[in-house]
Amino acid sequence: MCQFYSAIVMRNGNLLHNENLMSHEDIIDLFNINDNQFNCNKFVRVEFSPKSNEDLPDINKYFLRVDEESTPDWFEKCRNYVTERLKNIVSNRIITGKHSIITGGLYIVKDANIERIKSAVVIYLQNSQVNEMCDNSQINEMRGNSQINEMWSNSQINKMCDNSRVDTMYNNSRVDIMCDNSRVNRMYGNSQINEINDNSQINEMCDNSQINKMYDNSQVKIYISNKPLPKK
Repeated sequence: MCQFYSAIVMRNGNLLHNENLMSHEDIIDLFNINDNQFNCNKFVRVEFSPKSNEDLPDINKYFLRVDEESTPDWFEKCRNYVTERLKNIVSNRIITGKHSIITGGLYIVKDANIERIKSAVVIYLQNSQVNEMCDNSQINEMRGNSQINEMWSNSQINKMCDNSRVDTMYNNSRVDIMCDNSRVNRMYGNSQINEINDNSQINEMCDNSQINKMYDNSQVKIYISNKPLPKK
C-alpha cells in the first residue's frame, strides 16, 4: 500500500506528484506516463514518510524510500534533490495552530484548532480540535485528545483511538473503527459506526443511526434508533 507522501521521479529529474493522491498508479495515470517493461528504467516510484504513523507530524522523522525492486544508477544523482523537494512539499501539508478552514488535498494535523474541514483528507490527526467536518471530508486516524464537534454529509473517520471524541454525527457520516477510550456523544440521521471496541462509548443513538459490531466493554447509553443493536 502506498504511503504518505508518494511521488514519481522521472529520469530527467522531474518530480511528479499531486497533493490529492497517495497512489503511485493514480499519479502515473494523471500524468499519462507510459508504464510498460520498456519504460521501467525511465521513472522511479518513491515515498517520503516516517517509519511509524505516530511520527507523521515530525518532518525530521521522514526519509526517502524507493518503491521498486531495484534502484537505477541515474536516480542516485538526484536523490538528495528529490529528498529536499519532498521535505518542503510535505512540510506545507503538516498543519498546526489555528485555522478557519482547510480544504482540498492531504494533511497531517497536530496541536491544531480548526473551524472547518471541507472536502479534505486528514491522514493523521493528533491532539487537535475540529469544529465541523463536511462535504466528503475524511480523517484516516484520530489520536490523543482529538475532538470533532460535528460531522455532516458523507464525512468519514476510519479509526478513532486513545481519548478521541466526536460530539455529534449527522446525515450519512461514518466512523469505521472505535477503540481505546474513544467516544461519540450523539448519532442522528443515517450515521453509522462499523465497529466499536475496548472501552469506547456511544452516549445517544437516534433516527436510523447504526452500529454494526460491538466488542469488549463498548457501550451505548441511550438507544432510540430504528435499527437494532448488534449482539456483543
